[in-house]
Amino acid sequence: MSEWPHWLPLLAVLPLLGGVLTPLLFRRRPVIPCFWAVAVALVTAAVAVMLLLRLIDSGDFSYAVGGWLPQYGIELRFDQIGAFALPASLLVMLALVFSRHYVARTVDPEKISYYYALVLINLGGLNGFLVTGDLFNLFVFMEIFSVSAYALVAMARQPIAALAALKYLLLGALSSLLVLFSVGVVFAMTGTLNIEDAAVLLEGSSSMPAGLALAGLATGFAVKAALFPVHFWLPDAHAAAPAPVSAILSALVVKAGVVGLLRTLELFGGGESLYLQPLLSLMLWLGALGTLGGALMALVQRDIKLMLAYSTIANIGYIFIGLGLATTSAVGGAMVHAVNHAVMKSALFLAAGAMIHQTGLRNIDDLRGLGRRMPATAFGMAFTLVALSGVPPMAGFVGKWQIALGALEAGQPLPVAVLVLAGLVVLAFGVRMINALYFRPPARVSTVSSVEAPVSMWLPVLILAVASLALGLAGSSMLEFVAPAVQAIYGTPP
Repeated sequence: MSEWPHWLPLLAVLPLLGGVLTPLLFRRRPVIPCFWAVAVALVTAAVAVMLLLRLIDSGDFSYAVGGWLPQYGIELRFDQIGAFALPASLLVMLALVFSRHYVARTVDPEKISYYYALVLINLGGLNGFLVTGDLFNLFVFMEIFSVSAYALVAMARQPIAALAALKYLLLGALSSLLVLFSVGVVFAMTGTLNIEDAAVLLEGSSSMPAGLALAGLATGFAVKAALFPVHFWLPDAHAAAPAPVSAILSALVVKAGVVGLLRTLELFGGGESLYLQPLLSLMLWLGALGTLGGALMALVQRDIKLMLAYSTIANIGYIFIGLGLATTSAVGGAMVHAVNHAVMKSALFLAAGAMIHQTGLRNIDDLRGLGRRMPATAFGMAFTLVALSGVPPMAGFVGKWQIALGALEAGQPLPVAVLVLAGLVVLAFGVRMINALYFRPPARVSTVSSVEAPVSMWLPVLILAVASLALGLAGSSMLEFVAPAVQAIYGTPP
């Protein structure tokens, strides 16, 4: 048990090293990289399991890289937020399993080894971002997963992919500059880059530089999270990317922006900063606008991946409503919903990718009648759409219910109305998709002649669909698990 903190760097090192080695070892053997990448992600998940057991048994713990203690050394910390490395590793592993047959048609053969390398590097950057306790390395790991995400979006053979990747890169570069500038301001004010040490020195600060740093970090991470109105890079990027990449982007990469904001709130001392209350109010109302706007835009889409992309914007809005309300129930619900949405949206993007792979069609009306020809994939899609709409006891219900309770605790009924209205809209586009799959006759020859996707594609979809029910049933345990993080960041009792 005492040696387990030494395993903490492996969460980032294993996938980063595995990614670098992939094209060096397997560039001329396009079949092997998939098995290699899945194995690396699986071992990383096993490490995350052991660290999670230590966290449950003994609480938060840290590791000083190279034996150099903060403030001079780099600290890695494993807490309830860092524990997101386990679902992240498992979701990436399932996306890699799905990729075995999918990338053969969507990625040029000479780029396949680089595809798997970039996915592993993306995982390494995400895990490092989750567990670092150092502001500068928060920025470094953010750049690692961001740059790899830009490249993965551009890998699709569609002409629009390069343009979508460019838009994503330009907005991402702007957000990165804001984060780096703000890290520099914090260092100039405190003389340290360690988040815990800087938080102590910044506690209650109302100086102009502190407000500038808070605004820069919040804006930079809001872009990464695709919060309205800085969300406009997301629909094109998620729709143009290969389906497994869309799943990773929607499930994990945008959630890194949420994690960055949680670390920002931790840095500026919960509710003590003069500038924090206006920020929380802004997060609440931008989240509400994003929830309604994203849900309505999803409802009118005809392209299945665009529908799912706009749905991601709506669910990011849910999370920001919870964080902005700053009550125990709402913040806990937001954290749980971030995990649950990651699982549900992975299932949906993978299911959509399997349908596109088998039929060559993306328009929802063109996919009519596919439920009988791709029963496993269609069931996974339909089941998860029901979960996403918030029907109890599914995973989509837990977080939304807690956020609504938090709004009532805060004496703000309007966010509750937003949650209910957006939930009805989400249910409406879910019903439209289910109706097309099961209750309308086929409209295309390619739909009539299609068959079920390979098992490596539909099995991850079904696993994630079942997980969307299991997570809903485990909702109370998950809320109890994240309660210490809520208390640490917001200063409210668990």
